[in-house]
Amino acid sequence: MRLPALLLAATLLAGPAARAETTVTGDLPRSADLGFSVTPDGPPQVRRLAAGSPAAAAGLRDGDRLLSVNGSVTDKGYLAAARLQQAEGGAALALSVQRDGKALDIRFTPPPRRLEEDPGLDIQYGVVRTRDGARLRTILSRPKGATGPLPALFFTQWVSCGTVETIVPGREQLAALMRRTGMAVIRVERAGAGDSRGPACHELDFDTEIRHYGEALDALRAHPWVDPKRVVLYGNSLGAVVAPLVAKGRDVAGMLVQGGGALTYVERMVWFDRLNMERTGVPAAEIDRRMPLHLEFHVDYLLRGLDPDRIAREKPHLAGVWKDIRGTGDGVHYGRPLAWHRQAAKAGILGAWAAIDAPVLVAYGAYDQFETRHGHALVAAQANARRPGSGTLLEIAQGDHELELYASAEDAYAYKDGQAAPELFLKPAIAWLRRVTGLETKQAG
Repeated sequence: MRLPALLLAATLLAGPAARAETTVTGDLPRSADLGFSVTPDGPPQVRRLAAGSPAAAAGLRDGDRLLSVNGSVTDKGYLAAARLQQAEGGAALALSVQRDGKALDIRFTPPPRRLEEDPGLDIQYGVVRTRDGARLRTILSRPKGATGPLPALFFTQWVSCGTVETIVPGREQLAALMRRTGMAVIRVERAGAGDSRGPACHELDFDTEIRHYGEALDALRAHPWVDPKRVVLYGNSLGAVVAPLVAKGRDVAGMLVQGGGALTYVERMVWFDRLNMERTGVPAAEIDRRMPLHLEFHVDYLLRGLDPDRIAREKPHLAGVWKDIRGTGDGVHYGRPLAWHRQAAKAGILGAWAAIDAPVLVAYGAYDQFETRHGHALVAAQANARRPGSGTLLEIAQGDHELELYASAEDAYAYKDGQAAPELFLKPAIAWLRRVTGLETKQAG
């Protein structure tokens, strides 16, 4: 039997009664399960090729240099990633690669990436169209068999270019919130990630990303699974910077953020550089020499809007700073356009927090590799200045940016022997969510 166009797939999970369901609605094709990735910096090289994948069967090899994707030249890692992100599952893919000095053509048909399935959740894949024409993949979940509108958690993600789907390793914390809060959870793939269509990740600027999230939130408040008066925003990593800007001017039931604070973006980047020097063993005298150069560079780069090459030409004493900053590349910074970071530097982050009249829970790992305790504490302080007792700082001793535990700050920076301790965050966060959304009272009654 042929399914209607707006109901593309339904996957029913184990059990004859009250089975959880995954459905797909809308016109977005499923992205391809490529079976490999490419290096993000410099010329793109194939890595992590899955044995037995169609790509491997077609002759692709780890270390192959990717020259083109479906005829489009890909001389940089982020360009190759953008082309591959557009590949559709079930559609033929033509690659040109270089191996041992020879050019080779490799063709294969990657399958679509599998859909999320969870025996305790109903999951619905959908699509939101933005005013500027982007089509963003939405993924909503709710407890299996739930009916009627539920309190909802709206997720804003980190800076790097990756999917919000929890079938990807490292998303266990988000998956646990989906399973254990009793809430609907709303995820939106930004343009350039997952199935979404629109500007590539290396083209998507900060202001557009904020606007897209806001439009998606406005649209999804009307979803039948969502109680529009009980929506909490959850910002993870730099999504914690994005979240208050999305919430600004909108009624929200609460704000949960982890791994991001309320410092200006320029302050955050200066701290980021200093921490990188301190925790990678740069001698004290050398830190003294470098930091004024980094300060001057960030003023030119983030506030004056000058490109790194121009800064190096006009100020030769700053020529080495760009490469000294973690995550920089040829025309991108952490895979994002330079405009993303410059617009973030102009955003009124603290002012956005001051304008939100809702309870706030902010989680901070004491060994965070990127963010300051002060920035996190500012978030809670703004809430308490507005309404005493509405802001809570949850500090996790020995926790890193992802709240895994390490023996020292240096070990955390090197990701050496970390130990997962998810309940240190999950238990208080879930209790807080149930309290601010009224689920705790409903359950007690």
